Amino acid sequence: MLTLTLALVFIIRAGVFFVYWQQHQDEPIEGWMTVRYVARSYRVDPRIVHDAVGLPMTGPDRRPLIRIAREDGKPLDQITERILTAIKADRAARGQPEGDLPAPQLTLPVPSPAQPQP
Repeated sequence: MLTLTLALVFIIRAGVFFVYWQQHQDEPIEGWMTVRYVARSYRVDPRIVHDAVGLPMTGPDRRPLIRIAREDGKPLDQITERILTAIKADRAARGQPEGDLPAPQLTLPVPSPAQPQP
């Protein structure tokens, strides 16, 4: 009975996972997303997104993109554009149709650490 219950839990979990990612393909990139989430949504290797953001190769980065942008002093829109450019290049290299990649979400400018917060 325990084995059957565990098998059922894993089957349901896999089904939910599959359905979720089928409905969240090529999501517009937003600040709350992580590098890994973006890579999974666009079905590319996380290293492509990681390199596009300009992160050092220290392993997976679990910070949201908005936090990465703030810490680097770059606008989120610039990081988003670099990610989309890298994804387009990867898809072209693999011979996949580019499709209609969603436009980046407009964000507020990120104040630099030297500027006082209002």
